[in-house]
Amino acid sequence: LFKRAFRVYWDVGYQIHVHVNGDAGLDRLLNTVEENLRRNPRFDHRTTVVHFAVSAKDQVARIKRLGCIVSGNPYYVRALADNYGKVGLGPKRADEMVRMGDVEKANISFSFHSDMPMAPADPLFLIWCGVNRITVSGRVAAPEQRVSREGALRAVTLEAAYSLKMEKEIGSIEPGKLANFTVLDEN
Repeated sequence: LFKRAFRVYWDVGYQIHVHVNGDAGLDRLLNTVEENLRRNPRFDHRTTVVHFAVSAKDQVARIKRLGCIVSGNPYYVRALADNYGKVGLGPKRADEMVRMGDVEKANISFSFHSDMPMAPADPLFLIWCGVNRITVSGRVAAPEQRVSREGALRAVTLEAAYSLKMEKEIGSIEPGKLANFTVLDEN
């Protein structure tokens, strides 16, 4: 059913966003993208991997090769890594959830989302989560998966707009675009 539905939307030219939390699900999505690219090549399809909770490093290279992008939820690490490390995933896999550091190093377009009510709809907090990867217990989970400050800021502005194919209307402060401003009283 998934492959059939994906093919229908692919063939009419839609941008496809797929919610996927596990590495097996990600393999299924990437296999489907690859099959459709061979069958009916599309330039700039921007198929979006949404959530990107559990993955393997080699899957990041495949995401890049297939022209997909990622919309990650960095709050997963904060809220879930401690508990998933004890039950379910084990410490290493739980700490590496939402491996946005690898995505940034691979130069893949990425955005952040809150998945509200899963996480607060607070872009500055998502930036903090992506840059710091501090769990609720106060430890840093997989520090190599932290993203740069600039990357995190782009993830809630320019790259978020790109992930929706709205970069000509929103995402940056330019004449003719819609823009929101946030004024901070401290760094």
